[in-house]
Amino acid sequence: MFGVRLRSLFTSRWMALLWAILVLLSAIQFVGSDGGDQTGADQAATAALDGLDNSQRAIIANAL
Repeated sequence: MFGVRLRSLFTSRWMALLWAILVLLSAIQFVGSDGGDQTGADQAATAALDGLDNSQRAIIANAL
């Protein structure tokens, strides 16, 4: 209906991969990325959400 027909799009693995990447980038642009800046956030509320303290978050950030 809109744009490229999906049947012809997925005949190539590379085109399917490109389509998936574009869908993910569109979702990130629409929702937005966090960026990691939590200067105004409450520390206790943030810790309650994921159960991690700042040292554990630093280890995960350095691993990625």
